[in-house]
Amino acid sequence: MGQAFVWACCFLVTLLCAAIPARAQDAGVPGVTRDVLGSGLPAAAPGQELGLRRVAFAPGASIPGEVHSGAQVILVVSGTLGLQVMGGEVVIRRAGPDGIMGEPQTIKAGPDQLQLKPGDTALEGETLVLHPYNPGRERVVILVASLLQAGKPQSVPVTQSIAVPTAAK
Repeated sequence: MGQAFVWACCFLVTLLCAAIPARAQDAGVPGVTRDVLGSGLPAAAPGQELGLRRVAFAPGASIPGEVHSGAQVILVVSGTLGLQVMGGEVVIRRAGPDGIMGEPQTIKAGPDQLQLKPGDTALEGETLVLHPYNPGRERVVILVASLLQAGKPQSVPVTQSIAVPTAAK
């Protein structure tokens, strides 16, 4: 009975640990957390990691600039996500009141700030330089599906100044 009890406890702990997503506070980004919900190395995409993450921004949290080592699609779950495209372009789709997705809109780099609401999506490519932030008073939660270079971080901070295009006059 003693050995069976130990094995049962080990099994229970294993189940509990598997059910808890990995959580990481972004280094140097107070108020931003990333939970790994699932990831793997698909045979159909050698050298790539397929992942699903939940990213949360506390009120006022901001990532000054970041790039990714592959493509990802984000879905805003709650709150309002602010985005500034600093380089490249992003393709957004806005959710209608009936849940039907609107037509894709390509947003190029510039000074304008986007605000994505729950249900809205954004397709981010590897050439995109982005400034995501939480402009509101409530927590922002997004889901991020990504196909990134295996072994590379999901997000790499931009450490040098870049010229953001200005609006045409």
